[in-house]
Amino acid sequence: MRDEPTGEQLLETARNLLREEILPVLPPERKHAALMIANAMAIAMRQLKNGEDGERRELRSLRSLLGHAGRDASAGAADLRRQLNELDREFAHAIRAGRADAGAWHDAARQHLQETIRAKVMESNPKYLGGQG
Repeated sequence: MRDEPTGEQLLETARNLLREEILPVLPPERKHAALMIANAMAIAMRQLKNGEDGERRELRSLRSLLGHAGRDASAGAADLRRQLNELDREFAHAIRAGRADAGAWHDAARQHLQETIRAKVMESNPKYLGGQG
């Protein structure tokens, strides 16, 4: 167990200092860069908070969709990303082959994409979704 402050809390403190104390005194030509840094910190905070949950949900969804439900789901971070990349490629090939053109697989593929994109937008830009969160 880590002592406090946590990484997420440290990022939040640094982001607040950047926005409240440093940004107001920066010359106008530097403000955009500072806002980009603050936004990157906010994304990192959300990713720390969520951990690998979204990626694991995406992996489970792809496994189910592609018929790989029996594979091990307890992968470490690097293996998780490798598996996601492999299944994403397989998913793309299935779509290009016409498997998602109609029918139940089309509906399941669409639902997978909607859920995956929503989760990614919730991390990268939750304000975009507004009240739909």
